[in-house]
Amino acid sequence: MELRRIYDGNFNYLGYLKDRKEELEETEYFVVAGVMVISRGKLLVTKRAKNKTFAHQWEFTMGSVVGKESPLEGALRELKEEVGITATDRDLTFLGTLKEEQKFSKIFLLVRDVDKIKMQKSEVEDYKFVGKSEIDAMLKAGDFAPPMAKRIETYMEKIAPKLAD
Repeated sequence: MELRRIYDGNFNYLGYLKDRKEELEETEYFVVAGVMVISRGKLLVTKRAKNKTFAHQWEFTMGSVVGKESPLEGALRELKEEVGITATDRDLTFLGTLKEEQKFSKIFLLVRDVDKIKMQKSEVEDYKFVGKSEIDAMLKAGDFAPPMAKRIETYMEKIAPKLAD
């Protein structure tokens, strides 16, 4: 059972949790959190596992915030679980919040040289580091899961100065 905090459309916590499998009411929202990792001028992207929604499409590390964890705690947990990168709150920069279909996406940035990735096989089937021109080509080709493409496009202006071509 994976419980998530439930919020209203203005990001006010409604005081209860729901199992991930439970259908949400129209007025209910949950939170996902993710981390864009830039290493040596390239963005870490991962390919979604075959059992996931948007299977075999590219994304950056992201997942549901569960239990009573904060979005930051959820982002740090997902980063460790999915790609084996350990970071602290001091390592991340908050990029922003997107209100999406029945969820709020909290996006963070980690700029650090990464030498080792440990993929969580149930979530990730491949990874690579890509520069700005390759990100643009992947966006144009539709290689990213649609929600991820929107998130990358939204924050590209903020991350572009840290990316190599």
